[in-house]
Amino acid sequence: MVFVSSVVFGQNKEKSIDSLLQVAEKSNDSTRLRIYNKVSFYYIFNAPETAKKLLEKGIEEAALQNNYFSEAELTNTYGIYYDVRGQSDSARYYFEKAYDLSARNNQDIITVMVINNLGMFHWNKGQYQEALDYFFKALKMNNEMSKAGKDGTYLNNIGLIYQEMGLTDKALEYHYKALSNRRKNNAVSEIPVSLNNIGINLTEKKKYTEAEKALNEGIELAREANELGVYYNLLSSLSNVYVRTNQTQKAIPILEESFEGRSKNNIDRRANLHAIVNLIQIFTNERDALNTFKYIKEGETYRNEFPELTNASANFYEASAKAYYAFNDVENGARYLSETLRAKDSIFSHENASNIATLETKFNFSEKERMLAETRANLAERELQVRNKNLLIYGGIALLMLLGLLGYLLFKHQQNKHRQLQKEAELKTALARIETQNRLQEQRLRISRDLHDNIGAQLTFIISSIDSLKYKLQDASEATITKLSGISAFTKSTIYELRDTIWAMNKNTIALEDLQVRISNFIDNARDASQHISFQFKGLTKYDKEITFASVEGMNLYRIIQEGVNNALKHANATQISVSLTQENETYILKITDDGIGFSSAKEDGNGLHNIRKRVNELGGSFTIASEKEKGTTLKVQF
Repeated sequence: MVFVSSVVFGQNKEKSIDSLLQVAEKSNDSTRLRIYNKVSFYYIFNAPETAKKLLEKGIEEAALQNNYFSEAELTNTYGIYYDVRGQSDSARYYFEKAYDLSARNNQDIITVMVINNLGMFHWNKGQYQEALDYFFKALKMNNEMSKAGKDGTYLNNIGLIYQEMGLTDKALEYHYKALSNRRKNNAVSEIPVSLNNIGINLTEKKKYTEAEKALNEGIELAREANELGVYYNLLSSLSNVYVRTNQTQKAIPILEESFEGRSKNNIDRRANLHAIVNLIQIFTNERDALNTFKYIKEGETYRNEFPELTNASANFYEASAKAYYAFNDVENGARYLSETLRAKDSIFSHENASNIATLETKFNFSEKERMLAETRANLAERELQVRNKNLLIYGGIALLMLLGLLGYLLFKHQQNKHRQLQKEAELKTALARIETQNRLQEQRLRISRDLHDNIGAQLTFIISSIDSLKYKLQDASEATITKLSGISAFTKSTIYELRDTIWAMNKNTIALEDLQVRISNFIDNARDASQHISFQFKGLTKYDKEITFASVEGMNLYRIIQEGVNNALKHANATQISVSLTQENETYILKITDDGIGFSSAKEDGNGLHNIRKRVNELGGSFTIASEKEKGTTLKVQF
């Protein structure tokens, strides 16, 4: 991502800040305000509060001096300050204010920067099509200005949008254009950025030799330009090439240099979690326990410091779980495996899937919509020609009738053609939706296969290993046998939960009949495990066979029942537990009742009740608990 301000500081220029501010105090008004803008842009990424104070001071001075150029420039940088901090409403306000100031006063050089930053604003919100529109607008305006041809930033941003959308060929097209432009203009600090982006996309296309060549060139240029941030990004990209091509001995020193450099120089330290994951995987395969656990400890530090890194955290948990299992630490392996499943469950939520589908559909239709607009314009032009011809027939009644008939026939022809175009457009829309749904289904199947083949197989291996240990340790203490049995039971429970997750992921929808069978099986298993308790399940016996739930909704309902029954088993000391699912009009009512010890007053939710409350909210329903001491508890969910 590239924000645009008048000057972007390179790395390791902290020492120049104080001297610049000293120069500012002795300079004229315009020069001082330009220096404020330069220094503030640096501080946004290193000392945000200092940047805020300096920007507010500069904007106030510029307004008092009626210096519209500096006021627009500083206001644009103020928008960047809020966008980087995630305060999107404030960012948009100041970008639009800067646009208004620059446009009213014909400050085109500021206007084009603001347009680019509005593209960045929409990119950060996940609105890729809007971001592309702004970047193309900035590119066009920049080409029309006196500095035409210096458009590497805008070409780079367009390439990054396509890259993030997974359109690798399209991304490479614009990254190569940006590289050519930057070489032509000798933009020494920007050329390594383009080489890094090209290397990343070539790696995705498995063109490893070309990727390595581009990245090595970028590393040398970044080192010469003293661009440390870009240098570490290039090292990380090169390590990915070596990891993918099983050249781990080349990858290790590169990853360690990147990790230590970012930490020492405080440059985008969040990226270190990715390097840590690669190092854990490599050292685990090398059977190097010392370095493996060293980087697991480092990873915990970064995970706590940057909790918003959801995807990187899931990868860290998975790598750590595999490491502990590889070194026979079953307890910690199971703990990290549980964290892995929880993280991945949050990543592949129904909301995320919907966002991906919307994004893909929106992009796939952008070109088709433009083509349809051109077709409509041509149709309107033809209709205008028909009306003009009709005016010529007023000279004679016979000619009017003849041409009127011809005009009517032409009109009907155009109307039929217009209907046909509409039908074709609707068909294309439907086909694109089906293609998007198929792509999402393929992703779900791939993920479920990975879960089943990798994590499922590992869990089964753990159970087999524990059973073997129990057989070999027949003379061991009872506490040891009990501990092993507990780990085995926990692992089996994890397998059941994993199978439930895979079952839900493999379906777009879950039939009510199928869900009730699943619930009944769970109750039967609970009855077998707790034979001293009487279980009852009453489901719907008369219902529309076509009633279905979205896979996430069905899974939420199933998990609520699991949590409710497990809570009763753990805490209620009950002899009877019943589960019922009934329907009143269009409302479903779920009740889980036990005759246990109950409780007399409300208490803070534990993990179980917290999870139930969260899942009920996702169903859009309501949730109540009624309990009396020694008279049992009833949990009621309506949705």
